[in-house]
Amino acid sequence: LYSFSRNMAEAQATFQAALGRIGFSQAAQAAVTAQGFVNVALLGLVTADQIKQVCKLIREDANNPVPINMLQQQMLLAFRFWVVSRQRLGLAVDANEFTAITAFEQSQLMVRLQEDEAVADKETVAKMPDKFKQSSQWRVFDEMIETYLGQLKGSGRVALNYVICKLAVPVPGTIYETDAEQAVAIAPLVGEQFNRDNNKVYGNLKQLCLKGPGRSYILEFDRTKDGCGAWLAMYTHFEGESYRNRAKLEAYATLTNIHYDGE
Repeated sequence: LYSFSRNMAEAQATFQAALGRIGFSQAAQAAVTAQGFVNVALLGLVTADQIKQVCKLIREDANNPVPINMLQQQMLLAFRFWVVSRQRLGLAVDANEFTAITAFEQSQLMVRLQEDEAVADKETVAKMPDKFKQSSQWRVFDEMIETYLGQLKGSGRVALNYVICKLAVPVPGTIYETDAEQAVAIAPLVGEQFNRDNNKVYGNLKQLCLKGPGRSYILEFDRTKDGCGAWLAMYTHFEGESYRNRAKLEAYATLTNIHYDGE
């Protein structure tokens, strides 16, 4: 019990220290924890609007109002955004890693994403690829599915092509060019959010593959609606050595049967 209490106290202390690094006075730190946020992970349980409501409650407290200005509120929103992003990707959340620089970077990223989403809402919906009807279309279909799912956002605001990621565990030390690319590479293939996205991807694949050579691989996963499993089964077959060798033999046979009748 003593060890548990000490760990709780340490978690609260590191959280309050992080609040101090983004401009919160000791009184403001105490007021935030008094609202129930006794460790950093709890920021991931509330929405951005609820964070704004917390700040308003603290500012307008009838007995002990504590000033929290708009910039501090924005930094707290960035703190929550950082926590939620890491939790969605299955990364550790350590308040000691959240600095003023991190807060500014996350705030800018948060604003950019909000602006991008506002623009995306006004743009046309991504065009679904042509149906997969012939085995010879596999390579093109593979690329089209990757592009199509990359334009759709999953429940964690990560592009849906993470569901058909060919590496369940990213290669250590990989350097990613964008935050979006990294999010796709490291998004966990487990959990409630993945399950929702996985079902959504299965629905798309079934619609595109039901009347073609991918039918048997898709229907094998119909009960579980496992888009990741269905895609992996198709990919393993059409990229497998036996299928490629057979395709080569068929191509050679076709060439052999072509006769030139010209002069």
